[in-house]
Amino acid sequence: MTPPVWLIAEREFRTYAATASFWVALAIGPLILAGMMLMTHGGAAHPAPATLTLSTEADGSLTARFSDNFPLSGEGRAAVLRDMAKEVRLNPPLRTAVTAKPTIDPRAVSRFVLVLMLWMTLTGSLGMLLNAVVRERANRALESLLAAASPLDIVGGKLIGVGGVSLLVLASWLGSTFLMGGLMPASGGLISGLLRSAADPLLLAHAALVYVLGFAFYGFTTVAIGGLARDNADAQNLARPMFAVLLAVFFAAFAAAGGGQLDWLVYVPPFTPFMLLMHPHSLLVEMIALAQLAVATALAAWMSVSALTLSARPVWLAVLAPKRRAVG
Repeated sequence: MTPPVWLIAEREFRTYAATASFWVALAIGPLILAGMMLMTHGGAAHPAPATLTLSTEADGSLTARFSDNFPLSGEGRAAVLRDMAKEVRLNPPLRTAVTAKPTIDPRAVSRFVLVLMLWMTLTGSLGMLLNAVVRERANRALESLLAAASPLDIVGGKLIGVGGVSLLVLASWLGSTFLMGGLMPASGGLISGLLRSAADPLLLAHAALVYVLGFAFYGFTTVAIGGLARDNADAQNLARPMFAVLLAVFFAAFAAAGGGQLDWLVYVPPFTPFMLLMHPHSLLVEMIALAQLAVATALAAWMSVSALTLSARPVWLAVLAPKRRAVG
């Protein structure tokens, strides 16, 4: 006999997997990555020429300007100009306008992209989870479920079902990143470097683990909110603080990507999953942060089960239920 938790999970998964939005979300990630791959190959076929331009200024001096894709560092460009000035004996002397070669770290960019993937899939799945709880709370179907399954089975089934939908979307995105990143040439520019960095198996495995933990924390919190709401309008009002936190998480990740000193947020559970993805941390820091997140997730799970029980059944019936099961 199939346990109730899996029956509920299967029902939730089938409900959302049958929608057109699910298939659009499933395909949009691979399509975007395929477009980036085509852009990379198209750009490689017609690379922009590297140029050195000499121009005369208003005071009669000469200025040398390198294009951004010139294959030399700032020190190398300066050395070329010094040698050129000696050879041709330029008069007036050559003024150098040396610009350092752009140093964009593809690995840092790929980490930020993974954070965006987590944020987008998480916000979408939490909306589905909230609707699933409030729908059954409003039409009184929750009482029927509680007659056949425990509150923990209901909470777990909904998290597994809705989480499976969003995890499948994320797996499609991460899987296509891994496959297409492996096909990228080593010298294909920024986009190629980005895809190759994001295709690191260890980075993707770490991202998948962090996603599961992050979804568990936010998912239990969402079920607790849905269990306390009487209808959709009430649920939206109760969920606003949580989605405000998610918005703050997005801006914090954006600031961290720009060099902001926000690594301490890794110890704040709502920010922990995103900060773990944003920057590499030592093993000790990761263990402490994950332990705190696990404690916060356990607390959110207890709150969700309690909210679901007390909102769907009278308190006295919830107290007598264990005795009735014992008698049966």
